[in-house]
Amino acid sequence: MPKQGILHDYDLMANAEKSSRNVICAVCGAEGITFQWSDYSGEAMCTRCGCPYQLKWGSDKQKEEGNYPYLSLKKEFIPVAQEYWNEKHKFVCYGLMLGPQPGMTELISWLKDNHPEYL
Repeated sequence: MPKQGILHDYDLMANAEKSSRNVICAVCGAEGITFQWSDYSGEAMCTRCGCPYQLKWGSDKQKEEGNYPYLSLKKEFIPVAQEYWNEKHKFVCYGLMLGPQPGMTELISWLKDNHPEYL
């Protein structure tokens, strides 16, 4: 299985989830996006921009509703993430990670100059 620039082979298994099909990314607008797992159970990120989605095992409410995937980025931050994507076209690890979060340092630097209200 090709790695597609992701960290671990098992990350591509996120794409085997039924909820990963036919998703249009809320940040980069990619259609039929490819996912990689974050370190939060059931959460995966768009491999293009890093936008996180809960594909399974969400909150009690999400489990009851069953309308996966659920966007895991605050809706009010989406326009800012889209602005960053449109300007930089760089991946940001918006999902929960226990180790390094690729792209986060650059995003924070950009936010200081463009949207300090989010810091």
